[in-house]
Amino acid sequence: MDKKLREEILEHAHEILNDEILLSALIEAGDKNLGSKIVDLRSIAMQKMDGELKKLKRSNQQVIATAYENLVGMKQVHHVVLKLLEKTSFDELITILNTEVCDILKVDCIKLALETHSSLKKSGKNVSNFPALSDLYPTNFVDTYISQGKNNYTDAIVLRPTPKGSEQLYGKMSKHLKSEGCIKLKIGNEKIIGILAIASKEKEKFTAQQGVELLKFMGNVFERRISHWLN
Repeated sequence: MDKKLREEILEHAHEILNDEILLSALIEAGDKNLGSKIVDLRSIAMQKMDGELKKLKRSNQQVIATAYENLVGMKQVHHVVLKLLEKTSFDELITILNTEVCDILKVDCIKLALETHSSLKKSGKNVSNFPALSDLYPTNFVDTYISQGKNNYTDAIVLRPTPKGSEQLYGKMSKHLKSEGCIKLKIGNEKIIGILAIASKEKEKFTAQQGVELLKFMGNVFERRISHWLN
């Protein structure tokens, strides 16, 4: 070995030890010198440790990414709740759903729908309070849509790919929507049933693996806010 090179290596030996690529190259060179009939258990152990370290790094990155997504989601939902509390009429609330609220949640469509109910059918005055609602849906529509006809389906919140029949909620826009989050609402003392459906053109925006706590909280706020006008 060149004397000058040897001196430089000795002078910066600690840097070589901290460089994974150089250290790996030195270990491989040592293995070649041992010959094919000798197994260096130290080298095997180091390779295994390196694999475990990389796996741990990936796991940590996933945990950090999930925590960041949760914080972003919490901030978005809190922002939406503040917007809801600002509104003084049902019309104003409906108007912001597909404008400000969509922008905050970074989704493409939000539908708030109510089932027909005795208190809504008895008086034209009640219905006129909500002209922004284009449709009132038949009784049991919400459970049927959320469960997609499955028996013994009791979940009040579902995250999934947009199902067949979604045009009942989203109209012509349904063909562009790839995933949705649906929240069953029980509104006021009359227990009027409704659904808050949030849909996106992104397939991975809503999946069954995601948590539902934030959506549940937002649904509870909608229930309490809307009950003020429906009752």
